[in-house]
Amino acid sequence: MKDGMSGKDFFALAFGSMIGIGWVISIPAWMSAAGSIGAIISILVTMLMIIPIGFVYGELTSSLKVSGGEYAYTYLAVGKLSAFVCGWFLILGYLIILPWVAVSVAALTSYLFPSMNAIPLYTLFGSVIYLPHLIVSLLMVTIIVYLNYKGVKQSSKFQNVATWMMIATFFVFIIGGFIAGSSDNISRATSESGTIGGIATAIASILFFMNGFDTIPKSRNEVGSHINKAHLGKAIVGTIIAGSLLYSVIVLASSFIMPAEELVNLGELPLISAFEAATGSKFLTIIIVFGVLLGVITTFNGFLFAGSRLIQSFSEAGFLPKVLSKVDQHNKTPKNALLFMWVITIFGIFLGQGILSPFIVMGGISFLIAWFFMSLSSVQLYKKKPDLHRPYSPPGGIIMSYIATFFSSILTLMMIIPGTPISLHGIEYLLFLLWLIIGIVIYMSYSINKIEFKEDVQKVRIKG
Repeated sequence: MKDGMSGKDFFALAFGSMIGIGWVISIPAWMSAAGSIGAIISILVTMLMIIPIGFVYGELTSSLKVSGGEYAYTYLAVGKLSAFVCGWFLILGYLIILPWVAVSVAALTSYLFPSMNAIPLYTLFGSVIYLPHLIVSLLMVTIIVYLNYKGVKQSSKFQNVATWMMIATFFVFIIGGFIAGSSDNISRATSESGTIGGIATAIASILFFMNGFDTIPKSRNEVGSHINKAHLGKAIVGTIIAGSLLYSVIVLASSFIMPAEELVNLGELPLISAFEAATGSKFLTIIIVFGVLLGVITTFNGFLFAGSRLIQSFSEAGFLPKVLSKVDQHNKTPKNALLFMWVITIFGIFLGQGILSPFIVMGGISFLIAWFFMSLSSVQLYKKKPDLHRPYSPPGGIIMSYIATFFSSILTLMMIIPGTPISLHGIEYLLFLLWLIIGIVIYMSYSINKIEFKEDVQKVRIKG
């Protein structure tokens, strides 16, 4: 690294954030809902809906010279209130993901060391919290937060190494699955309840595991002077395509290992259990678990990296207390934002997995809201600044922005409106309303502030 993050650093950040533990837990459910081939179709359809949004992200990230990501771009293109809503829900998404990922680390580790399932401390919301689980989660969180505090160089190096090691383990799973499995296990290509319905159900889940590419805009301020800004757009779209294709190949390999109707009954980590049963190799299974652990940790590191910069920038802009914008003078990292996220994550770890499950759905709608505002901002900028220099220009121009706006708005509405395949449920509606009310109070308290963003090394002020 020269003086900032390179193109490969941004790809590792985004890809490592996207591919975590979700594939181990959720792919059997996708296959059960849509069938083997139906699950692959679901992934590819989701990819086609997300790619226009990725184009928009690439365009705005490379074109607008302000730090902060989605909410900053929304402010410049649409206005203050929209910017606050975008940033406020993004913060919720990051604060939700981190505790869930931290708890998952302990669950994976206990697969290798079952003796960890000892010394139960208490039961909360149907989930037993064990002392060894708490220790592992707390240790991982503290180490990753410390690496981020020490600076972007340390965090990026870790992310690069861990991401490529994780990718290597995927090849072990895929090759092992095809060799040890059989095409006879592809019991049905589509869902018994109907192809369209099964695919829609699978898409509802897949959407929640497609974020990660959106970590790049929050890290724009870390771009090295040597990087071509167009490469940011390529990294974003490339992450979406690479992640989707990897999910698809894993589904196919999983179909060889075991029929979908059997996979879904194999506990918390069904693909790992199925892989061990098919190959009969504990050693190869340990490699897979190690890869999944790396995936979980890179997800945590990626979202911590991006989330801390989001909170720091949101505070610095004037939407939150200024104390959260404080930067460490030596390491040049957002130390108070990191500390805040560390505290929230620790609190979530002690709540256990039972209470975190409803929050994950909230994380999904949080990112969809941001995707919508990014798409809308792109449309507005084409109208307001048609001559804006766009280092990364998506095919179709404003037409692509309209397509992204359509998909993101439809998906967001389907989550909010009851009765759709991806709609929120009782407690999730309450949590959504609660976060919205808190946001209204925060906005009324801080909306009188002058909004301020960073442009390169100088600040630009925009009256609001």
